Amino acid sequence: MRVLVSLGLGLSILATSLLAAGLDDIKNKGVLSASLYKDFPPYSYVADGKQMGIDVDIANALAAKLGVSSQIRLVGADENVEDDLRNNVWKGHYLGGGVTDVMLHMPVDNAFSEKVDKVKFVAPYQLEQVVFAFDTNKVGKQPTLANFMSDTIGVEIDTLSDLYLLEAMQGQISKNIHHFDSLSKAAAALKAGEIAGVMGPRGELEGLLKDRPDHIQVQSLVTPGLARSSWAMGVAVKADNEELAKAINENMASLVNDGTIKKIFEQYKVTYTPPAIAPEVTAKN
Repeated sequence: MRVLVSLGLGLSILATSLLAAGLDDIKNKGVLSASLYKDFPPYSYVADGKQMGIDVDIANALAAKLGVSSQIRLVGADENVEDDLRNNVWKGHYLGGGVTDVMLHMPVDNAFSEKVDKVKFVAPYQLEQVVFAFDTNKVGKQPTLANFMSDTIGVEIDTLSDLYLLEAMQGQISKNIHHFDSLSKAAAALKAGEIAGVMGPRGELEGLLKDRPDHIQVQSLVTPGLARSSWAMGVAVKADNEELAKAINENMASLVNDGTIKKIFEQYKVTYTPPAIAPEVTAKN
């Protein structure tokens, strides 16, 4: 997923067009509509015909807190997050389909928020961070970035990890980078012994490698020159939908504080790191 590049660094169950609704309308209809990325394990995907994932469960929990049911649309990622927000939150795709009330797995970042004034970013529920998955049989139990000057490492193409590794160690890693069109394929190559490591977001890597053998580890490594290695994920709401934004923020805070969000992450064998910014504070910004 290419969220960090935008920070500067399908299956759908909805057959009809959607229109984002205000809080009162949502409660009257009894439905909260949400856009989530498709084919994005462990956050949102389809298995055995059923929508599953961390963000699916969080969207369902938010809807339950509001006293309504959830209606989830799984959407493909566009060129950047700005396009995703335009297509799914505040305007709609030119091919039709409408917009949804909220979109999850959105960056909660002040600089990015200033660039996208059509939406409000609220309810941070996770701190994501860039880490490495590696094969200890190939690079040992305490590798450094220098290992990948001689050992192969996989990345999803056109992501922050890709851009970083191309320049890291004065470009001496670039010849050993194996590019994949998804992190899922990179993780599969690691498990198959085809590469020695993978760089990417912790949540995705841990979810994809949840049944990994003991010789594959996931951990942080020192990354010289990487200005930012972590970021908060939250919910995007259309900017003028202030009552809904406030309600989402307050209910997410409750889900974080009572341990519900942590339990959801644990169900998918993903380490949960709470966001540095409390949801209650974000609502006032």
